[in-house]
Amino acid sequence: MFESVRTANAGEVDNRGGGPFAGTGAGHDPDAISASLREASFVARPWVARAIVAGMDDAQLAALARQDGGRDALQGLDDALAQAPWLLADAPALRDRVATALRDHDAGGANRAATTAHVGENTVTWTTDDQGRPIRAEADLSEVFSGLARSSAETRAQREAADRGVEGDHGGHLIGHRFVKDQGLKNLFPQDGNFNVSAYKTLENEWADWIDAGMDVSITVELSPRAQDRPDRVRVAYEVTDPADGRVVYDQRVTFRNQAGQQFDRVPRADMATA
Repeated sequence: MFESVRTANAGEVDNRGGGPFAGTGAGHDPDAISASLREASFVARPWVARAIVAGMDDAQLAALARQDGGRDALQGLDDALAQAPWLLADAPALRDRVATALRDHDAGGANRAATTAHVGENTVTWTTDDQGRPIRAEADLSEVFSGLARSSAETRAQREAADRGVEGDHGGHLIGHRFVKDQGLKNLFPQDGNFNVSAYKTLENEWADWIDAGMDVSITVELSPRAQDRPDRVRVAYEVTDPADGRVVYDQRVTFRNQAGQQFDRVPRADMATA
């Protein structure tokens, strides 16, 4: 049976040493913050993140988001706080402050474009940079399409996305083709081929099974770092709700590296019937 809330950092467990409050002298420097989190043990990392965020006011968090590497540092803090919410009573409030800093930074971003598509019962908004490369996708899904053929334009776009990466990359979809049909480059990024057909496919299969079980799935996918052809990390957050009463039955956050060997521990289909 699954827990109602799960958190994960796929492929990013770091067991190096560090006490519960190690590395909190990071100040407001993005590189120092990221190093503090990286050097802390897996158990200590949420406490390190707590100390850093609690030591900054909202203006300082907003300023951090505007620095080079600041957005990734904030995402790292959020990921760390998400690892042990049962230990930190103030983790939700701290994560809300981080989310506000990230959201305000995104709203003020220059040279970005947002495109929304309605595909059957599904709605997706993509944010792209000034070169048309995807940065983020937000989706509300309640329908899965089966037996879809991909157009020649879609397959060309997949090849073009893959060519921006390295050998062995696929043109991977932020939001799976089975949910949004052909959407072209705004929904594609250079994705390690093994990652695409293993962990990420398992993730998409879980989304599809939740929908088949009568649930709605709201998803946010973030690629980082930005302003690069090939992202190093893919951060995914999603929430499953029962449309009958609006109840949240499952919530998950996971960070993948864009490389082979990623894993995802999905909710078994049989457990969804008891949600």
